[in-house]
Amino acid sequence: MNEKDLRVIKTKRALSNSLYTLLEKQSFTSITVNQICNEALTHRTTFYKHFYDKYDLLIYLITEITKDFFSMDIKERINHPFSAMEQTLNDIDELKRVGDKQCDDREFERTISNYFIRKLQADIKQNEHRLSVDANVPPELIFYVYGSSLYGFLEWINENHIDLPASEVDVLFQKLINIKVHDV
Repeated sequence: MNEKDLRVIKTKRALSNSLYTLLEKQSFTSITVNQICNEALTHRTTFYKHFYDKYDLLIYLITEITKDFFSMDIKERINHPFSAMEQTLNDIDELKRVGDKQCDDREFERTISNYFIRKLQADIKQNEHRLSVDANVPPELIFYVYGSSLYGFLEWINENHIDLPASEVDVLFQKLINIKVHDV
């Protein structure tokens, strides 16, 4: 499939707009592919030509909405991941509206969290040369430890109903993993 084909672009845009509209009205967990297709005036077969499932579509939608987040300074994203995520969620109106509606939907929250974690892990991989970590630590281990630590923190926050400012969570995170990005 040619991702630059206008028909592909229009179809993906219609489906993601449909999902967004539904996310403003009901929980992600309760949304079905049929509802998305009906809202977009698209057949299920067309949906599955472009997306694996509704989670894949959600990632596509979030990727489109958060493009500016990933233009933010890498040093800020890696050194202060919780503040960066919070800023992104609060600064992007579309994401804030949907996030407010989906605040109790664990599937939505996990999908979004995993998306951000994967993106931050990719940042780590691409910027290994800027990290201050003991030289004896294998670079690929840093990628895994960083991502799993982010995930662990998010789970800890959710399960224990932790209500700390993102900046304080960043401080705890850095104390625990001690990985920082430095200027080149």
